Amino acid sequence: MLYTYAILLAPVPDIKPLGIKGKSIQYLPCDRLVAAIEADVDIEALKLFPESALMQAIVLHDRLICELFSERTLLPLRFGTAFVSIEALETYLRTESAKLLANLQKLEGYAEFLITGSAIAPKAEAAKQLKGKDYLLAKRSQYLQQEQRRSQLQQEALEYLQILSANLSPESKAEFQQVETQGSETLRVYALLPRSQGEPIQKVLQSWESQHSHWQIAWSQALPPYHFLN
Repeated sequence: MLYTYAILLAPVPDIKPLGIKGKSIQYLPCDRLVAAIEADVDIEALKLFPESALMQAIVLHDRLICELFSERTLLPLRFGTAFVSIEALETYLRTESAKLLANLQKLEGYAEFLITGSAIAPKAEAAKQLKGKDYLLAKRSQYLQQEQRRSQLQQEALEYLQILSANLSPESKAEFQQVETQGSETLRVYALLPRSQGEPIQKVLQSWESQHSHWQIAWSQALPPYHFLN
């Protein structure tokens, strides 16, 4: 099986990172496209790895793609993507050539950023000492306050993203995907932004963050655009 990490534009890159098996990867050129590959990877055997070994393989997969992405634009492929032969991969590259080239052109100079935010919740007043009707009224008031705060935080998160968009260069074609939050997060968004504007825009947003000190906002490093492939 030909384990395939990513699709890039020709020419073939100079760097050859180590793949899952610990050997340097190879490249398969096909017209204007290049596939980053590793030969003789047993996909079925990968699925039988213990969880710790499987996670290590996934980390190696992502690390290699990030290393290639630091050099040029690419289309990252999911862990476990493989083709039965060189011919099968070449057929795929030729058949999907127009779509792959369009995606590479669209993503040229762009990177994905994961933006997460958590809001520090104020301490709720205890209603333990209250009884009967007073207790029920206190609990109802507490619930209404929580709902009001949730609505306020949603509005603030929207405001943050609007300020982000407004401070990008006019020609930028930013995209956002708001996804389900994890743990204590209030905000979790994947943003496709010009790679060169990642750091400058974060500095601009520091003013908003200082005015909203109950928020803790975190940005990932520039990542391959996993969530913005057509």
